[in-house]
Order: sequence, then structure tokens, then C-alpha cells
Amino acid sequence: ANRGEKMKNKDTTKEIDLLFFTNDKENPHFFESLSKDYSPPAPIEKLDVFNNKGFRVFSAMEQGSSHPFHFHDAAWLGQVSGSRLWYFLPPDTPKVKPKVNGCEYLYGRVPLPSGTTACVQEAGEVMYFPSKWLHSTCALEPWSVGIGGQGGSPNVYDQGFEQLLSKHDASEAAQKDKMEECGVFKSEKQTPVKEDNITEKDWKWFDGNLNEYYNKLERDEHEKRDPNVITSYAVHRWMGPEKKTLTHYQLVREAIYEHVIRRFPPSAETVAGDGVALRVFDAGCGLGAGLMWFEQHEPSWELVGHTISEDQYNWIVNDLPEHRFTAYLRTYDEPLGDGGIVAFNAIYSIEAAIHSPNLKISLTAWSKALSPGGVIVIVDDFLSVGTSRDDPDVDLFTRAWLANAVHTT
Repeated sequence: ANRGEKMKNKDTTKEIDLLFFTNDKENPHFFESLSKDYSPPAPIEKLDVFNNKGFRVFSAMEQGSSHPFHFHDAAWLGQVSGSRLWYFLPPDTPKVKPKVNGCEYLYGRVPLPSGTTACVQEAGEVMYFPSKWLHSTCALEPWSVGIGGQGGSPNVYDQGFEQLLSKHDASEAAQKDKMEECGVFKSEKQTPVKEDNITEKDWKWFDGNLNEYYNKLERDEHEKRDPNVITSYAVHRWMGPEKKTLTHYQLVREAIYEHVIRRFPPSAETVAGDGVALRVFDAGCGLGAGLMWFEQHEPSWELVGHTISEDQYNWIVNDLPEHRFTAYLRTYDEPLGDGGIVAFNAIYSIEAAIHSPNLKISLTAWSKALSPGGVIVIVDDFLSVGTSRDDPDVDLFTRAWLANAVHTT
């Protein structure tokens, strides 16, 4: 009931919820990459319906998403992350109202069918149910992810999905074109760049000098930036279909609300009116865009950031509008400065951890600077599953981006 009260403002009538369900027949490469990390529980493996029969399934849902009541052969699902609410009805149940979002029952907007049994599946738990039992689900957390298996044939549920890895398998040239566009790859056939006639041998690699690397980026782009417009100096890679560079900050905000404040976050446009006072550290604050965004959206937070670039630091001090947050020209491996003792409730790093000469040392320093119950949030580039760190294209990317700490998810 408490979860329903917290979630009932979620709009379940919108046309699109983030809900992804696939199987190993539609996406064999995807499941092959997962197979090394899990196996069906022993009691499940012994059931005839799953013994070299049926198919494997993967389910990912955003909070408030649902599978309406339906039935099929016997199935099991292991909850990997988040939690989901299940509703069950026995096979002989008269026809129930179709296409009702299961979360509507939780909110009390739609009455439960008579005879319904409900239970919550938490991360680490396995759900099994026999053939033809009607069931509906509701995702209770920002992300609810599960993996399992189902009897029968997936052809009955063919969704016509494109294989997840087919784009990567079939368009290597397109990927390299995109890398060239971003300046991290240059093909042998590439003609000199037209606007300044620079060839690859003329590229400057900075020899690991991050200060000079970011100084040059700031000097080259300085005149294009407007201190009063955060998007002009939020120089991250864009995210999402709307190609926004501010999405990173809302993702960090949501993680802090979920793990530290323990309540649902406001929308990206909302300023917290009754915010909880927190100390938050930006590990690699760059030009201060994240600090400025959080200061505007979470006025009760005490914000501190470190940058390793002199020109970025000068931008924060001399160009940005008046602000309350504090920025230092200092390595982000020293969040507490010279012997500081006031710990942080949250530490976030956006496209900066990848530059760490030793990420283990960085993470250790950040962990020691956290107060009990604190959280570290990292938004960065990671290798795709199955991609070798020794791949020539990856090596070129790491050199061009001064990426010392490239890891896979």
C-alpha cells in the first residue's frame, strides 16, 4: 500500500512505457553474452518443462510498467535488480478485463479480479508458476530487471524484434564514421579535414597531460559558450532520443534520491522545494555545468567540485554567474582536500573517471570520503560486452581521449 501511494502519480496511461521483453531465439547473441554470468537454479533445472526445452527470457521494465494479465506455459524468472509485484489467478478463472496495467490495481484505480493472489519479488529471488496460470506484473523500482525461462515455443510470442547486436555486427563502417565524426578515429582512406587541413600525423596527443588537453578544449570553444546557458558548457556526450547533455544530471539526481534520500525523485524540470540538506561532490567538475544545474534544482545541497584544468577553473571563477558552490583546482582523487573531515552524502563523476590513472585508487578515495549510506554515481564510457581492450579501434580511442581506465560493464 505504501508503495502504491508513492507511485500513484506515475502516468500509466501514456502511450510509451519503457518495457523490454525478449528471448534467446530472437536475440541469441545477447543471451550468449549473459550465459557466463548465470545459470538456472538447481530446482528449476530438474523440471522437465525446462530440461533442454522451452526458451530463455529477459525482462527489463521502468517503474510503473506492466505486463497485463495473460497466460502461457510454465515459467520462472530470477529478479536481478529492483522488485516487481505479481498478481496470479488460477487457470479456470473467467475472462478478466484485458490490457489493464497491473500497477492500476496497486494504485486502487482498478478493482482486483476476485480470487487474485499477490506477492512482491525482490532482487535475488526466483519466481516459478505452472502452466496456464494467469499473471500480471507491476515494476516497483526505477528499474526492474529479470532473467528466466519459459516452456513451449517463443514463436507463439514472436514480437518481430531486430536482434540486439545486429546493428553492431552489420555496420562497422558506420560506427567508424561516427568515431571519425567524434574525433576519436581516423581511417587510412580519410582525406585531410577540410576546415583546417589537418592530417593524422599532425594530431596532438598531449602525452597524458590532462590539464593541457582540457585547457585547449576550453580555449578552442570558449567564445561559443554562454555562461547563462548551461547547455552551452555542459560538454558531455548527449544521451537519449532527444540528444540532451543535461540528462546526465537527472540520472545522478535519481540515483541520489533512490539510495540516499530514499524517496522518488522530482522530474528534471522541478526545483526541490523541501529538499534534504546533503553534501555532494563532483569528481571532475569540468566547467561547472553539473554544479550549476544541481544548485538550481537542489538549492539545499552543499556542492563541491574539483577540476584538473586551469582554464576550466578560470571559467568557473571568472565567467560563470554568481553561485554558491565551491570549485577547486585539484585532483579528484582528493575529495576531502588537505585533511578535510566533513564527508559527502554523494559523489558523482561524469566522463571523468575514465581519465583516472588508477581507477582503484580513485574509487578508494571516493569511498573513504563518503558518509554512511552514501552513494557513488559514475556516468562514463564503457566497453561493450565482448569487446577487447586490445582492439585497435579501442586503443585509438583511449589514446585520443586520454582514457586510462576503460572498463566493461
